[in-house]
Amino acid sequence: MPYLLLLTIAVVILLIPTAYAGLIGAPWAPTKLAVVKKAFDIIDLGPEDVLYDLGAGDGKIVLEAARRGALARGLELSPIMWLVAWLRTLRQPRASVTLKNFYRQSLNDATVVFIFLMPKIMPRVIDYLAKQEVPQGKVLLSYAFPLADIDPIQVIQEDGCGNIYVYDLEQLTKQQPANQPS
Repeated sequence: MPYLLLLTIAVVILLIPTAYAGLIGAPWAPTKLAVVKKAFDIIDLGPEDVLYDLGAGDGKIVLEAARRGALARGLELSPIMWLVAWLRTLRQPRASVTLKNFYRQSLNDATVVFIFLMPKIMPRVIDYLAKQEVPQGKVLLSYAFPLADIDPIQVIQEDGCGNIYVYDLEQLTKQQPANQPS
């Protein structure tokens, strides 16, 4: 019986940060890779790029970016999803997934940022990006949900997939944070 209690406690300990990750970013939902591949083709993602996947989930985006030669870094807050992504990327030298709250990560070496986050989170993401210095930044790719009040430079579509909204990353890092006076 004590083993059952210990197992229950361990599961609860793992689920609390997973629930928190869902609240500050998004719950895990699969990303359709067909539209991601199309977007990576359009932006010509390659060995000169450093991609950050904010809320990396199962690591699918990080793996696809690394397969194209990019240095791909995923940040994931849920220990369960981090473990899945970490195991998937273990043998890919250009891919890594870190158990970390992405709001506490500098993106200073990023050229591409990928997000699949809930619409209610987007204002906080815009504020986060506005505080970043990303001198090499090219684009932000947002899967399924556009950023509020900012026009994308392109919308990429593929049958059966959510859209990818493409934004100029350099411009996003120069935005006035929403919670500060202009």
